[in-house]
Amino acid sequence: MTRILAVDTSTEACSAALYNDGGLFCEREVAPQGHTRLLLPMIDRLLKSQGLGLGDLDCIAAGRGPGSFTGVRIGVSLAQGLAFGAGKPLVGISDLEVLAFTAFNRTASGKAVAAIDARMGEVYIGVYERDSRGFPSLLGEEQVLSPEKALDYVRELINNEAPAIIGTGFGTYPVLGAALNGIRTDESLPWADSLVRLALRDWELSRARPPEEVLPVYIRDQVTWKKISEQEQERQSRKMKM
Repeated sequence: MTRILAVDTSTEACSAALYNDGGLFCEREVAPQGHTRLLLPMIDRLLKSQGLGLGDLDCIAAGRGPGSFTGVRIGVSLAQGLAFGAGKPLVGISDLEVLAFTAFNRTASGKAVAAIDARMGEVYIGVYERDSRGFPSLLGEEQVLSPEKALDYVRELINNEAPAIIGTGFGTYPVLGAALNGIRTDESLPWADSLVRLALRDWELSRARPPEEVLPVYIRDQVTWKKISEQEQERQSRKMKM
């Protein structure tokens, strides 16, 4: 008997899902400014509906980003707090992977491209292929790129296939989906009912971790620090040559 609670607030979507021994229950709402107000009541209702408490869970899962910096922090921090309090492990799932999983469940495509609007003229993007169990397997790396660079990056990975495309990035930049000749799904947000099924996979593969080891993934922040590090290394190299 496996029981997993999952939460996601990384985008304007706010949702919680409970997997209870084969049954899946979810509450969801589009609420860009309402995550902190809505999420705990959602969790409370889900647990009470099944007569469960946090101590009855096997693990807790959270969408770890990328997405809104504030939204990612809210979801991961709340999941960490619940996991610490209940003495449970935590699973962090990429929100791009959540989107790809949704796309695979709604199309027959062997590859999926997930794109989340990153603002500032960029998208968070990930390319996935369907594994033997129907789960997403990441090709390359998750990136934050301009639509033009994202298109070049995706084309290198899909080998002229028509992928499933999903996510708010395609709504913000329709030319991206049109250029890929992608198969559009009827969903654009990552929801906890897909996330909890990926968390179940990771639980079965013993991928759950202590709460403090599951951290938000911003991508843009990582890229910025990488550039700073490279610039510093170049500066030090020039100093040594002088």
